[in-house]
Amino acid sequence: MDIVSLRLFLAVAKLGSVTKAAQQLGFSAASASARIYKLEEELSFRLFNRTTRAVSLTTDGVSFLPYAQQSLETLEAGIGAISGEAEKASGVLKMTMPGSFGRMHIIPFLSEFKEAYPLINLDLRLSDEVLDVVEGAYDLIIRNAPLMDSSMIARKLAPDSRILVASPQYLEKYGTPLSPDDLAEHECITFANQKWVFSSGKFISPNRSVVINDGEAMRMLLESGCGIGVKSMWNIYQSLESGHLVEVLPDHPLRTDSAIWALYLGGRVLAPKVRLMIDFLLSKFHPNPYWDKS
Repeated sequence: MDIVSLRLFLAVAKLGSVTKAAQQLGFSAASASARIYKLEEELSFRLFNRTTRAVSLTTDGVSFLPYAQQSLETLEAGIGAISGEAEKASGVLKMTMPGSFGRMHIIPFLSEFKEAYPLINLDLRLSDEVLDVVEGAYDLIIRNAPLMDSSMIARKLAPDSRILVASPQYLEKYGTPLSPDDLAEHECITFANQKWVFSSGKFISPNRSVVINDGEAMRMLLESGCGIGVKSMWNIYQSLESGHLVEVLPDHPLRTDSAIWALYLGGRVLAPKVRLMIDFLLSKFHPNPYWDKS
């Protein structure tokens, strides 16, 4: 199994055509087909379903895809390290990130990254769901949550400090709580089954006047005066600066195990394109992110 055949396999999987993949890599269609058949013989399973109109991955091909990508990256990283060209990173960097955080704090900087590393192409997925790094063949996952998966290597990009907030209009109408116990008398906006835990160790199950599953929508509800809620500083720092939201119970800080993490699979050589993206994001957020004025 050689590096050229792996490149060809990945190109066919991406383009859905042996002919197009062959043109991209400088082969004849016949030569490319012969290489794919030989690779399948070496693996002892079929990689593609072939018809006169299209080529698609078999179930085995789908399972093999992330391993082929990882193997190729490891080989290319080793070649780059030996030849002194590790910084000339290239290829597709597939990464996923939370929707709100990505739109606010990653997407605005990516033109700068692309200018610095024009040979790296970006394949981005914005989703608040926790996506499977192997199944999705992701090179890099940005996540703002407590760490759960020990098979991943994590780099902390920034803290994810969270505070209780409400709009001035809400507090003027319903009063300002003076202790966590006072929250029982207030309208609260939360995620499902959320408990609010304070650094003192006290925790409460808030009165859920609104339960929602989207952070941006929660911020809009809070600004419109619907209640009190917990929000990350990265999401509301502009609302605090503008006065649309104010902190509630500042003398009773919340406890959180969450942070902004860059995650990638362990047990593999870190590809230059992944390392460069992590270093780039660290340069923007570390050690003190611009949204955290405390």
